[in-house]
Amino acid sequence: MLENMLIIDMLVVSLILYIIGSIPFAVIISALFRLPDPRSFGSNNPGATNVMRSGNKYAGIFTLIGDALKGYIPVYVLLTMGFENYETYLLSFLILIGHTFPIFLKFKGGKGVATSLGILLSLNILIGLFFIVIWLFMYYLFKISGVSALVGFLFLPLYFFLLNENSYMTAISFLNLVFIFLTHKSNIICFLTNKPR
Repeated sequence: MLENMLIIDMLVVSLILYIIGSIPFAVIISALFRLPDPRSFGSNNPGATNVMRSGNKYAGIFTLIGDALKGYIPVYVLLTMGFENYETYLLSFLILIGHTFPIFLKFKGGKGVATSLGILLSLNILIGLFFIVIWLFMYYLFKISGVSALVGFLFLPLYFFLLNENSYMTAISFLNLVFIFLTHKSNIICFLTNKPR
């Protein structure tokens, strides 16, 4: 599919995906619930986990759903348009880049966990469910969202391998893993120094 698209078409699709990824649900929902800007407390991260720290679980849940849907819906649309799975997975990184470096928040955004989850659920619901199970198990053990996410993504290529996804998808999942680890570098440092965030 990708090779048949004109360059201008690809630029338009890329821009749309980036803009969708840039939608700051954490900030929007916090404003709707009349909560402090999530960039002003906790980890200063505009994501669902930090919104939860405001004490309003509903706001955190709505942020999680919003961030996941902005990964799920565009991927679903691309697949229905005839894009191959691996092409869609590659294009989905534009959504993640938008989420992490959103134009609406001066390029300072979230870490991409919920949005990645939405992408994975749309690509292969079993892989998404594998991730959720590992996340929940790790959170039960450590009670630290960042650690749960890192371990969940550490096994991401294995999920693809076990479900007999093609080699392209497995390779791209390594990129997804690296992306998430890079966005969580401060969490990794804090965890290693016994100061988890």
